[in-house]
Amino acid sequence: MKVHVIGGGVIGLCSAYYLSKAGHEVTILDKGDFEAGCSFGNAGMIVPSHFVPLASPGVISKGLRWMFSASSPFYIKPRLDLQLAQWLWHFYRACTPKKVREAMPVIRDLNQGSRQLYQELSDELEISFDLENKGLIMLFRTAKGEKEEIAGAEMANDLGVKAEVLSSSALKELEKGTHLEARGGVMYEGDSHLSPHLFMNAIVAHLKAAGAKFMPRTMLTGWESQKGTITHLQTEAGERLKVNQVVLAAGSWSQKILKPLKIQMPIQDGKGYSITLSEPNERPTIPSILSEDKVAITPMGKDLRFGGTLELGGMSRAVNPKRVRGVISSLPQYYPNINLPNQRDVDIWVGFRPCSPDGLPYIGRSSQVSNLVLAGGHAMMGMSLGPITGQLIAEIIGEQDPSVNLELLQPERYG
Repeated sequence: MKVHVIGGGVIGLCSAYYLSKAGHEVTILDKGDFEAGCSFGNAGMIVPSHFVPLASPGVISKGLRWMFSASSPFYIKPRLDLQLAQWLWHFYRACTPKKVREAMPVIRDLNQGSRQLYQELSDELEISFDLENKGLIMLFRTAKGEKEEIAGAEMANDLGVKAEVLSSSALKELEKGTHLEARGGVMYEGDSHLSPHLFMNAIVAHLKAAGAKFMPRTMLTGWESQKGTITHLQTEAGERLKVNQVVLAAGSWSQKILKPLKIQMPIQDGKGYSITLSEPNERPTIPSILSEDKVAITPMGKDLRFGGTLELGGMSRAVNPKRVRGVISSLPQYYPNINLPNQRDVDIWVGFRPCSPDGLPYIGRSSQVSNLVLAGGHAMMGMSLGPITGQLIAEIIGEQDPSVNLELLQPERYG
């Protein structure tokens, strides 16, 4: 079967990989050149530990002061925007204990399934992508942070995700790569990490060798359909691409692309920043997240990447110096011996993470368009959930029973 995949990020490429593996003829379209985008610059973490959705009562309890502060970990740029208002309303309604309890096992299963698939991919792909299974430490430096992370560890163990609370001295025994200062931390030994750009390059190379067709710098401008079925894709270059099955995995651009089809799949761009230090003087050996600052630290080969923040800013690529400063200034509070360059001298990567209101991805076949399958809304877990999403997309196209229950992930759940 011929399948056109719209989107060349990790979700689109993993979908193409598993579709190709299942014997389908795959064409991948992307507005870029398959050498950049959100998937290339992220933290590279595979996180079964991250089972709590973004939409949770704890976020709402922080109030408007946190959400509208330009230097906070989660910032919403104030603006008159109907789609943002609708997204925030759905987000508010999702922030209930009941909905969080329902979502947590699904997110856990997705992440654990994806971690296993990454192990298989490390053997199947011809190019190494530096997959390491060293776990993840959630570090805290305050009594409040300690209380929150211990509560999270208790929830994790109840869900079957192993979590161990470590003292400051135990952390120093565990982390030998650099001097670490923290009140304590929680070790999630089931997490892994990789180098995102190497993974993306490896999967592109494999797909090309397998005969997949790539269409870089291809802007989709419209759809042609008959009786609820897409017949052609229209491109900015004036092409009409005849299609059989279509997978939309265009990240933060998905909602705009879907507008002509009148499909509601609310997504807001979650802009984030990352900085990569090339061969720093000291480097942690175990990835970590700085709990109070929501900053991720990942060793990648000889380099070190750190980044964070979630900014709903209307797809603006402008760099907010306050937010970058917040990311950089958090590092020496935990790793005081790492030499940091001046903010003006670093290359700052900017990427958009597609966020759904309830913190669950959209994965499933459209109920309105018979040959359209949707995959999006993975937020900060796109890299973590790439392989399991790709496998699910191939199962949906192949009309097989999905390996994960998709009931809560239906893409048109907001009407």
